[in-house]
Amino acid sequence: MKFLNPPIPEVKPEDVFKCCVESYTDPGKKKRLLACQHLVEVDSASYQELVPSQIDRFTMSKLPENVSASEMKKVYDEKFAKAETVGRTYYDAIMAQVERGICPICGVRLASTLDHYLPKAKVPTLSVTPSNLIPACRDCNMDKKTDMVLAPDATPVHLYYDRLPEGPWLHVRIGDNLEITYYVSCPESWDKSLRGRVEGHLDIYHLHGLYSAHAATEIEDKKRMWKKLISLGMEQDVLDDICEMRSSAEANDLNSWKSALYRGLQKEFPKVKAWLFSDCLELV
Repeated sequence: MKFLNPPIPEVKPEDVFKCCVESYTDPGKKKRLLACQHLVEVDSASYQELVPSQIDRFTMSKLPENVSASEMKKVYDEKFAKAETVGRTYYDAIMAQVERGICPICGVRLASTLDHYLPKAKVPTLSVTPSNLIPACRDCNMDKKTDMVLAPDATPVHLYYDRLPEGPWLHVRIGDNLEITYYVSCPESWDKSLRGRVEGHLDIYHLHGLYSAHAATEIEDKKRMWKKLISLGMEQDVLDDICEMRSSAEANDLNSWKSALYRGLQKEFPKVKAWLFSDCLELV
């Protein structure tokens, strides 16, 4: 995952909401929604104060009787995310933070949408609050359930407000045939709620299979060269390649799927070497 700075800090969430609502042509609808501007201000301030470590204390303001949650949610769809609407400038500014276009949540797929950290179905007053909107690929956006429990150790890692201590937390288990399984293990010294968020990251976004598939492809791309070197008695060259790949991956992201893979391959090199020896007869 890649951490980002809270987006467009110079713009108040309630002003974003007002900008979007004022573009409605129905005067009655505009008036009813603008009456909720203060609720957006209050809830956005509370959210920014409490997220993520005290998120269980957050309570959404009650909407007026003449404004539905559905109407509040649609402000995002109709006036913020939709192309050529007044709010699209804010949408694009948030998306512009993404490095190389890669989803900061999974670190693999292309970011193509904004994910509501607190789902707009649950908290519609935050539907256009920039700090509640995180660039994501479509799969990560869809995989995070809207009925998640608002608890400090059950919500996802917040890429704007969480910061992790230095050190590896993503690891792999290596099977006898070099099957790769990813898991998360955080140091006990970490704050309990932070550990819960990080340890649940792969589960919430369904990343185990995605990372394992990429690892399998990576090994498939490497194994012919490695087996050739092993057959020539150059096993140290194989280990050197693994170490170099680890160093390069970790320099970019200590806890990417590739960093964890090469850490594991280096640690379990005797197992890797044994598998390569047993498979050398497959060489053409």
